[in-house]
Amino acid sequence: MNYFAGVAVPVFSLRSDESFGIGEFNDLKKLADWCVMTGLKLIQILPVNDTTTDGGWNDSYPYKSISTKALHPIYLNLEKVGVLKDENERRRFNEMKKELNAKEFVDYPEVFKAKMEYLEKIFRQTNVETCSGTSQQFYDFLQYHCDKQLTEAVDYLHSKGIMLKGDLPIGVNRESDDVRQNPRLFNLDMETGAPPDAFAAEGQNWGFPTYNWDEMAKDDFAWWRGRVKWFERYFDALRIDHILGFFRIWEIPKGSPNASFGHYSPTDPIRWETEGRNRLSKVFGNSKLLICGEDLGMVAPCVPGVMRELGILSLEVQRMPKNSGRPFSDPRENPYLSVDTTGTHDMPTIRGWWEENRELSARFYHEMLHHTDNPPYFCEPYICKEIIEQHLKSASQWVIIPIQDYIAMDGDFRWDCTWEEQINKPADPNHKWKYRMHQSLEQLLDNKRLNKTISSLTQKRQSKT
Repeated sequence: MNYFAGVAVPVFSLRSDESFGIGEFNDLKKLADWCVMTGLKLIQILPVNDTTTDGGWNDSYPYKSISTKALHPIYLNLEKVGVLKDENERRRFNEMKKELNAKEFVDYPEVFKAKMEYLEKIFRQTNVETCSGTSQQFYDFLQYHCDKQLTEAVDYLHSKGIMLKGDLPIGVNRESDDVRQNPRLFNLDMETGAPPDAFAAEGQNWGFPTYNWDEMAKDDFAWWRGRVKWFERYFDALRIDHILGFFRIWEIPKGSPNASFGHYSPTDPIRWETEGRNRLSKVFGNSKLLICGEDLGMVAPCVPGVMRELGILSLEVQRMPKNSGRPFSDPRENPYLSVDTTGTHDMPTIRGWWEENRELSARFYHEMLHHTDNPPYFCEPYICKEIIEQHLKSASQWVIIPIQDYIAMDGDFRWDCTWEEQINKPADPNHKWKYRMHQSLEQLLDNKRLNKTISSLTQKRQSKT
């Protein structure tokens, strides 16, 4: 059996000297160089579909796509699209670039505003002789360059032996092209979410319309199969966000005060296994992608068996054991057909988790790391290394660690602002998706000590093959 390791980081979180206040498709190349240096074989990202509605903070939510087949132009490298002829304009945008690139976080509205202004100027500059340029032509222009730059990055990754793993959101924006063009496929009087749990006491309402699966089945799930085909253009592997939604979804009547007013659909648990197997096999059965499911939370008993039957990798998180009788799972006991990770974008980093519950982290320190002394107040670099080393000994086919946790092994290099490294806070409906690496990719590539540490750990994992 083969054992691999990878890194998880949103594109928007990448920081480089070349980008414009936000990570870009082009930055994936430098990240791939780092992966080669450290023995990592895969880069996992969050959704990169276009989410643009008004250019404000609500658009920073990467799971709220306005089109399942359009990329977000905010990830474009401006100079690769074109160079402004006006010297004063070039100077003005260079100053904006310096200002936005110096910020600790992604200033989504300002970055979007500046980039769109630049791109519109390049578009007009390109079309000045023909005096043409409708809004549709401008959008086509953006999508052409998005496809070109992401494809170029993917080709570079493949030339280095690195896989790219995408993320398929369970829902789509109510105002999306998909809903407008196919309203019969959606229940527009309902909204998608999650029931109350440890993350959110009142549950979560994601605002997406739920799917009319009966209507979708009439053409053998053509809309879904088209989504998967689009992903195959760019990705080697795919994370199905909230795979439980293919079995049953938490459905909330539109206009409800909160998600606790919802219910499962279908309401009959006997139907869940049949529905899930049928939908997943029809949608993903012929895909060439490595399919992984995010199967955390309140999992119906039928889900693991169906996933194994269809060859869909499960997600294993040590601090969210699927055996409810244990506080932690042992990565060495994971099923082979799984992805092991220290945490997801919805969870605190290793260091954040350590500080969140002192009693729990002390128990982990003694029971899982086998120390006999009192645990340190903070998650020291040596503890982070021990945790990651434990994960890299996992029985899972893949171990994919968030980049923040890899970096946490170097006390001189990691960021002091531990809690600012959490990408999403599910309990906060007004959360801004703004996390940006404190360290640039150039600095990461130059950090010989950290890179040597990671490389030695990944080599041990590969030797298990």
